[in-house]
Amino acid sequence: MATAALGSLFEAFSQITDPRDRRGVRHPFAGLLALVFLALLGRVTEFAAIRRWAVRHWDVLREPLGFHREQPPCDTTLERALARFSLAEFQEAFSSWLQGVLSDQTQLTVAVDGKTSKQGYAADGHPVMMLNVFAHDLKLALGSWPLTGDKTTEPEVLKAHLAELFEKYPALVLLTGDALYCQRNLAQIIVDSKHDYLFQLKANQPDMLDAAHSCLGTADERPPDAQVHKKRGAPPRYVVFGSTWTTPSGSESTWALPVAACSFASTGGGETVAEMFRRRRDTSSPASHPTE
Repeated sequence: MATAALGSLFEAFSQITDPRDRRGVRHPFAGLLALVFLALLGRVTEFAAIRRWAVRHWDVLREPLGFHREQPPCDTTLERALARFSLAEFQEAFSSWLQGVLSDQTQLTVAVDGKTSKQGYAADGHPVMMLNVFAHDLKLALGSWPLTGDKTTEPEVLKAHLAELFEKYPALVLLTGDALYCQRNLAQIIVDSKHDYLFQLKANQPDMLDAAHSCLGTADERPPDAQVHKKRGAPPRYVVFGSTWTTPSGSESTWALPVAACSFASTGGGETVAEMFRRRRDTSSPASHPTE
C-alpha cells in the first residue's frame, strides 16, 4: 500500500473516538487501529504476532501512522486499546477512506455472496455468517453485513443496504450473484436505481427458466465468451441479466425478472462485462427495445 494511502487511512481513523483514559497514553489511537488493520490484511491475526510484524516493518510504518516512539506498542497495549472502540464508527471511517481511494474508478463490478467467518463466532458459538460485496478487479470488499438468519436471508439483507452501497460507490455499475438472488423484486430495485445485474438461473425456478427459454429461443447462437466447468451431475445453469433500458411486462409465460433486450453479445477486444453493459445502455433506448 502506498505511503499516501497510509496517510489518508490514518486521517480517517482519527475520526474514531478514543475510548482510553487519557492518563498514560503513549501511542495515537488512530495509529493503533491502522497498525492492526494492516496486519490483518496480511493475515497476521494474533496480537503478539502483530507486534513482531510491526517490529520488522517499523521504519516504514511509524511515520505514516503517526507514531513517535522508537518501538511499536506491545501486544497488551493493542489488545486493551481495541477492546472498547465503536465498530460502527470504524465502519464509517473506513468507508469514507475507501471512497477516497476509489475516486478515480469509473466502473466497478461486484459479486454479492454469503460468507462464513473463519474466526468470528456468535453468542451461541456458531460461526458468524456475513453478506459480502466483493470487487474482484480491486480484490477488495466494499461492504459486509451480518445475516439475520440462514443463507436464504441474503437477498433481504442486500435489499436493505443497496441504497447505501450505491450512494457510497457511484462507480458501481454491475452486481453479480448466484441463483439465490434471481428474484423479481430485488432485480426491480437494481434496475430502478439505474444499475445492472447478472444473476444465475437454475432449473429449480421453472417460471423464470420458461421465460428465459421464450426470450432466447430465437436468438442467434454463437460461441460463448466464457465457459463454466461444473461438477458431473450438476443441474444446468443459465444467466439472467438486466439493464435499465427495458422492463418486459409480459410474454408467453409471465416474466419473473426485469431483463434487458434478449440477445447474445460478445464483449470482444478485452472489454469487461461491466463495460459491455454500459456500452449497450449508452447506445440503446427504450424505443429501440420494446417491452413486449
